[in-house]
Amino acid sequence: MKRIKILDSCRGIAALIVVFHHVYTRCTYLYPQESTMKIHGLLNFISELNGEAVLFFFILSGFSIRLSLKNGLPIRKPALNEYLYRRFKRILPLYLLALCFTFVCGLLIHQTGKPDYSIRSLLGNVLFLQTPVSYRGFWFAPYGENGPLWSLSFEMFYYLFFPLFIFAFVRLFKSERFTGMQEKMVLGVAFVLSIACILANSYFFFPYIAFARFFFLWYCGYFLADIYIKGAVRPDANFMTILFFCAAVGGLVVLRRSDSLVELFKGMVILTVFYFLCILRKTAAAGIMVPVEKGVNAIFFHLGKGSYALYLLHYPVILVLKSFAHVNLPVIVVTMAVLAFICIQLEEFFVRQKFPFLRLQYIR
Repeated sequence: MKRIKILDSCRGIAALIVVFHHVYTRCTYLYPQESTMKIHGLLNFISELNGEAVLFFFILSGFSIRLSLKNGLPIRKPALNEYLYRRFKRILPLYLLALCFTFVCGLLIHQTGKPDYSIRSLLGNVLFLQTPVSYRGFWFAPYGENGPLWSLSFEMFYYLFFPLFIFAFVRLFKSERFTGMQEKMVLGVAFVLSIACILANSYFFFPYIAFARFFFLWYCGYFLADIYIKGAVRPDANFMTILFFCAAVGGLVVLRRSDSLVELFKGMVILTVFYFLCILRKTAAAGIMVPVEKGVNAIFFHLGKGSYALYLLHYPVILVLKSFAHVNLPVIVVTMAVLAFICIQLEEFFVRQKFPFLRLQYIR
């Protein structure tokens, strides 16, 4: 399928928000107090979109997985092995590089004696068991205080869980092609699974239960992409289904407020807006969207092509910059711009590599 440039641009915007958040919150001396700077409120608002940016990454991840399934669902051996190879090729090389880079930055700022740089922490991150330190009872923190690494364990879980999840329904429905009603049933099961994991996680912590809390959001991205590919993106029963689940999560937030439910609700609102924009893109309003897309792509498309690397590598660089007393804003901006350029080149290089050692018969 032809590359949808606006998806890369969206990744670029989301990555930029995450980078800005970490500069803004870790280098507070750069910004005057709120009483002396009216723009402080706007900067604070953009910074607080950090969580929403990561949720949007999850939606885009599910959406992109559906676009990439050229050989059908990953449930038969050849298709599943190809699926796993493509996912590992996409995630692992840059992720392992990020772990090494984080350690090197830790050496530069003399922080490797901390527990977050320990062999135990490294092992937990290699096994994709890290979660945010704000999670009660967490097992492993992101390696070397590289906070953004927490979301990679969620992504890897979704990649590995998805074939098992969808295989169960192929066996149940005895077909790889689901009807509209069956697709909504699968969506409903994903919803129940995530809600059950949110409730369970409030009583005890287990990494895979914590990861599954947002699987519904990821699968909604997959669901939307499936509709998009079929050319059926319109304000119909599918859109109403998403609105229903958005309202259902909102209702649960009112009945039993928790941070996870609030995050899931925010994600559903983002998904609904994303769905609506997809509708505009495919309908008569497309004429309006074309110049908007061109403008957004002109600014953010190339950044989006390096967004994964930038997401992984920016935080250790910020920690190194912060170790120097009062590094000024122009230096930080130039450093981040150079890093972004390097990340674009780096990610394009990694995409071109075949990494044959990852092309294994995972399922025999």
